[in-house]
Amino acid sequence: MRARPYDAAPPPYGAALPYDAAPLPYDDTGLPYDTGGGPCDLASGGPYGLAAAAAHQLRGPLSSIRLRLQMLQEDRPHIAELPGVLGEVDRLFALLDQILDWGAAGRTRPAPRSVEVLDAAAARVDAWSVTADDQGVRLDLTGTAATALQVHGALEHALDVLLDNAVKAGPPGSTVTCAVHVTGQHVHVGVTDEGPGMTDEELARAQRPFWRGASAAGRRGSGLGLSIAASLLHASGGRLGLARAASGGLTATAVLPLAPD
Repeated sequence: MRARPYDAAPPPYGAALPYDAAPLPYDDTGLPYDTGGGPCDLASGGPYGLAAAAAHQLRGPLSSIRLRLQMLQEDRPHIAELPGVLGEVDRLFALLDQILDWGAAGRTRPAPRSVEVLDAAAARVDAWSVTADDQGVRLDLTGTAATALQVHGALEHALDVLLDNAVKAGPPGSTVTCAVHVTGQHVHVGVTDEGPGMTDEELARAQRPFWRGASAAGRRGSGLGLSIAASLLHASGGRLGLARAASGGLTATAVLPLAPD
C-alpha cells in the first residue's frame, strides 16, 4: 500500500503525541502513514514519528563522537580531542531532554532564551570540522556577533541539520560557508554549499516530514531533519528558509528574532 502525497506544514513544537494510539500501518517504503493518506507527521504519528526524529537528530553528534574516538585509537597525540567528545556527549543528554519535552502531551512551550549566535555557530562548525575534513570539504564561518532569542537548543539543532546536509551535498574540494548577519529585527544564519542544489519543486517540499530529495538516494536518513529544524525555529519566533545559491548549491538559513537590548 502506497501513501498518497503529503502536504502538511512542519509540525508545531510541543504538539501532543498520542502514545496510546493503535500501531499505524506501513506503506511499501517502510514508513507509517496516517488515515488521511500521507506519511504520519510528528504530531500524529505516535511513537513512530518521535523515535525516527530522535534517531535522526542523534546521528550528528554520534558521528562526531565516533570519528574523534577513532582518532584517539589510532594516534595517542589526539588525546586533546577528548574534551570535544565529552562536549558532544553533553549535547546528546540535552537533545534527549528536548525530545522528551517536545513529545510530552499537553506540555507547555518553554520560554525563549537568549543565545550568542556567532558563538553558537562557531561551536557547531568546529564540531562538524572533523566530518567535513573526512569528506574533503572545507568549512568557513563569517559574520558579526549578535544575540537572538530561541527555544533552548533550537539554533544548535538546526545548524547540526544544515551542516550535516551541506557537508554531504558538497563534492570533495568544495567549501561550505556559514554566515551570520542581522537584518532588521532578525538574525540570519545561512549555510551555503556547492552541491547540486534543489529544483523549485524540491524547495517547496523539503520541509515536509519524511520527504527526501533525489540527491539523498542511497544515503541513510529519515527525511525529518529539515522538518524538525523548521518546527524548532518556528517555536522560537523564527523560520527556516531554503533558496538556490549563486554557486549552484543550496543556501539554508535559520532565522531567529533579535534579542532586545
